[in-house]
Amino acid sequence: MTLRRLIPYVVVFLILAVAYGGLRWGKERQMARDEEAKKVFALKEGDLSDLSLVRGKDEVRLVKKDQVWRLTAPVDTQADQTVVASLLTTLARLRMERDLGAEKDLKPFGLDKPGLVVKFTAQGQPHQLAIGAKVPGDQNYYVLRDQDPRLLTISMGSKDSLDRQLLALRDKTLLPFVMGEVKGLKVKGPKTTVALSKTGPQTWDWDGRPDFRVRGDRVEKLLRDLHIARAKNFVEPIPKKLEALDLDPKQRTEITVATSAGDRTLWLGAKKDDAVYARLGAGGAVVLVDAALAGEVAKTLASLEDRRLWSGAIAAVHQVVWGPPGKTWTARKDQESWKITGPDQAATQQPAARLEVALWNFQKLEGEKTKPSKDAPKGPPAFGLELLDQAGKPLLHLEEMGAKTEAKAKGKDKSKNKSKGRDKDNDYLAVRTGEGKTAVTALIPREPFRQWQAEMQRLTVAAEPAGPPPEKGEGHEGSKK
Repeated sequence: MTLRRLIPYVVVFLILAVAYGGLRWGKERQMARDEEAKKVFALKEGDLSDLSLVRGKDEVRLVKKDQVWRLTAPVDTQADQTVVASLLTTLARLRMERDLGAEKDLKPFGLDKPGLVVKFTAQGQPHQLAIGAKVPGDQNYYVLRDQDPRLLTISMGSKDSLDRQLLALRDKTLLPFVMGEVKGLKVKGPKTTVALSKTGPQTWDWDGRPDFRVRGDRVEKLLRDLHIARAKNFVEPIPKKLEALDLDPKQRTEITVATSAGDRTLWLGAKKDDAVYARLGAGGAVVLVDAALAGEVAKTLASLEDRRLWSGAIAAVHQVVWGPPGKTWTARKDQESWKITGPDQAATQQPAARLEVALWNFQKLEGEKTKPSKDAPKGPPAFGLELLDQAGKPLLHLEEMGAKTEAKAKGKDKSKNKSKGRDKDNDYLAVRTGEGKTAVTALIPREPFRQWQAEMQRLTVAAEPAGPPPEKGEGHEGSKK
C-alpha cells in the first residue's frame, strides 16, 4: 500500500481519536460537576479556622492558631492533630446521599432538637450542619445545612466521623519528644536511680559506672515505647492529693528524657485495673496509661547489662570458623552467598541469609561472667568459634571449656541448685572469649548453645567431600571404552 493511500486512513484515525478524547473529557467534566453538586459544603480543609461540636448544652470547641488546633472548651489543651485532620477532611468531602426537598415539620426527622450540631467558620463565613435521626431502614442520617430548608441525608460513616467525643479529640501523647534529639535517660524510683547517657546511634553508658556494659538496643526500645505511649483516659478534676495515686515524690517513678530541646519528665504511680496513673511533670494532666508501660520500664532496668557473648555488627563478618579441634568448618562470604569448606575438603554453599540468621541467633546468647578455674584442663577446647572481618582481623574468639572446668567454675552453686531440684552443671556451660590476659570466662545456658551448634551443623549437611584425584592415564582409558 502506498503512502498516498494511507493518508485517508490516518486522517480518519486522528479524527476518531480526537472525537473519543473529546467525549471522554466531556464525560469526566460532567462527572466532576455532578460530584461537586453533591457536596454539602464547597470548602477545603485549610479554609476552616474554628470548629464546634454541640450536643444539647455541651459544646466541644476547637480553634486553629499558627496552623495548630487547640481545644478551648470544655478544657484548654492541645488537640489531637490527626483526629482533627480526619474530621476536617470529612467536612470538606461531605456529600449528600439524597435531597428530600423542603420540610416544615422537622420533628419526625429528629431535627427539632438535633443530637449533634457541627458549627465552623470557613474563610470568615459561619456554617453549621445539624444531624438528626437515622433514616428508617437505611444507613443514612437526616441533616440540615446552614439556613437551607431542604432536608438532606448523609451516610452513617460520615456521621460517625463527625461525631467525635472529647476524649478522641484530646492530644493523648504521654511524653512528647523527638527520638533523634535524645541525649540521655534517667529513671528515678523510690529505691534506685539509673542515669544513662547516649554515646552513639545505638550505644549508651551508665553515668558513674564505666565498666558496666549497657544493652543499647533495650534502652532504644524503651524510648520507642515511651514515644508512642498514649493516655487511655484523663482523671478529671485533678486530685489535690496525689498520695492515693502513688504520684507523690516518695512513691512515684520519674522518667526523664533529656533532649537538645530540653528535658521531659513523666511520673508513673499506682496501678488501677490494667492501667497505671501517670502525669507529665508537675503541671500536666493526670491520666491513666497502659500498665504494660510500667512493666516495660521495670523489665528494661532489670536487663540493662549487656551479657551477650558478642554484640558486633553482622555485616562486618566475612569469615566464620567453627567446630571441634581438627574438624572445623570455614565459611567465607562471597557476595550473596557463603562458601563453606570442612574436613576432607568437603564443600557446599549457602545463601547469605541462612548464615546471617545463625549469627543473629548467636547474638541472642547471653552469659554471666565468672572467675576461671585454677584446675582448667590444658587440652584443646571441646568447641571453638572465630569471627573475622574482611581483612582477617578477629572479631570474636570463643572456646567451650571442658566439663571439669565447668564444674569447678560453678562448684560453689552446685549444692545450692541441687537443693532446688536441678543440677546447674547440666544446665550451663563455661566458655572463654578473647585471648591471653583479655580472655573472659562466662557461664551460658547449655540448651540454647547446643541448639545454635545444631543450626550451624545443618549448614554443612549438603557438603560433599572432594573425591580422590584420578589415577594417571585413567581418563584416556575411559575415553577408549
